[in-house]
Amino acid sequence: MVFSTEFSPLLEEFDKNERLTMAAILKYFENAGSRHSDAAGDSAIKVSETLGVAWVLTDWKVCVSEFPRYGQKIKVETWSEGLTSPFGTSRNYYLYADGALAVEGTSKWVRFDLKAGRPMKVEADLLDRYGPEPGKQVFGGEKLAKISLPEAFEAETKIQLRRSDFDFNNHVHNLNYYDFALEALPAGTHASPESAAKNLRVSYKTALKQGDGAIAKYAPLDQKSVVAIYAANADGTAGALACAVELW
Repeated sequence: MVFSTEFSPLLEEFDKNERLTMAAILKYFENAGSRHSDAAGDSAIKVSETLGVAWVLTDWKVCVSEFPRYGQKIKVETWSEGLTSPFGTSRNYYLYADGALAVEGTSKWVRFDLKAGRPMKVEADLLDRYGPEPGKQVFGGEKLAKISLPEAFEAETKIQLRRSDFDFNNHVHNLNYYDFALEALPAGTHASPESAAKNLRVSYKTALKQGDGAIAKYAPLDQKSVVAIYAANADGTAGALACAVELW
């Protein structure tokens, strides 16, 4: 089942060049998936609260062929590929602007037992409710490449976590890591229409929680901007890797 939903873009979701931002694209993809879950009787908040179970996002890849412009109508199509491992699935996306395909994306999800703190097997009947499309893939079905971190970074930015960064699971919401990565980029990087990053790869490792600090480290690598976001140790040094981001 390909689930289709429309969005009405807001003014703050555009840059000064009247292009929809990558952050807004991620938000639309996430909310399209959430609407699909609601339709499948698998509401994220309800299931988390009542069953102690959640879908945990582990990876994104998004490629923009043309940024949607201010005033265009936005539609997102999304679908599950079915089981891609005993514990998870992949979800794919198309975003259309005025009927033309503008953005493709894919994501990986793991079913997680919040009480036990570990992945759990996905019930076959649960995914059946989503109407999986095993043969319908984006990017030619290629596997997501691992993000390579540089041996040394050029810049380091301390991130002060805000209360608004945390979601209903008391973790930093996954989309906010992209905002942290932007804070770590040198001024002007990917800022103009000519240099705007049209491709994004995100890999989540460890969730940042209440009481944590964060450190974002930046370096260019293989014509990409790479940002690694770490939990901050008590002495201000970088601890566990929370998220890695590539933009190009």
